[in-house]
Amino acid sequence: MPRADPSCPCGLPARYADCCGRFIDHWPQQPAPDPERLMRSRYTAFVLERADYLRATWHVSTRPAALDFDAGAKWLGLTVRGHRATEDGGAEVEF
Repeated sequence: MPRADPSCPCGLPARYADCCGRFIDHWPQQPAPDPERLMRSRYTAFVLERADYLRATWHVSTRPAALDFDAGAKWLGLTVRGHRATEDGGAEVEF
């Protein structure tokens, strides 16, 4: 899906196609490589209302049956403060 604004909504100084777009548009072939990139790409997917990507990257145990986006929502930005691996093999992202 082409975007009018080439910058990535995640806040990194990169074009969407070179940043989160490569994960969102090609998630089966190119998953996000780390927890921070996954968080950034999921934020971008919310901004762009990409339910397909959000559902694909949402753990089945907590994934909602459907996603409804608020047409009046205004996304202000994302600041990732850090991330770390957890003992259970997962990760936490502070944002």
